[in-house]
Amino acid sequence: MSALDLKVGQSLGIRPAGEGPAPVLAGGGFEVFFFYEDISDAEARGFAAGALSCGVYVEDAVPVLVIDIEGFGGLEVAFNIYAEPEDKRRTFFESNPAMGIAHLVLCDFPDATVRAVRAIRPGPMLMAEIKKACLDQLSLYRDIGHCFRAMTRLYETIGPEDMRERVLMRPA
Repeated sequence: MSALDLKVGQSLGIRPAGEGPAPVLAGGGFEVFFFYEDISDAEARGFAAGALSCGVYVEDAVPVLVIDIEGFGGLEVAFNIYAEPEDKRRTFFESNPAMGIAHLVLCDFPDATVRAVRAIRPGPMLMAEIKKACLDQLSLYRDIGHCFRAMTRLYETIGPEDMRERVLMRPA
């Protein structure tokens, strides 16, 4: 099932660990589930239909997808390749970056009810940057925990606005 098959009002049937993004590899692209408490109807509409731009910030082999959505705000999503099973990693790495598509799903927290779903095309350059950084993670970090600690250090040293100043944001 693709994230695009999800319907607004549908429960994901899971209990997320906390608020924030949860990226998942899906073929040559990815899906990101965003879990937030107290989402207004206006924010959900903005998320679903607002003009969107994105870029990628990479430091120490940690790619962070930086997203701005008009009518919603800014989002940052770090990828940890170790969070994915081997077969999903292989499919992701072997696919053509030009074919990569991303599905973004906005959900309530903590009940994980879908509020908005949209598809974007980040573009081949951005997809290639994410793939390269994820591939580099496999040689730089020994396991999922090691990579998550690097992600935590990254978020402690650079804020979202600084990331935005260092990346080229493009419409997607």
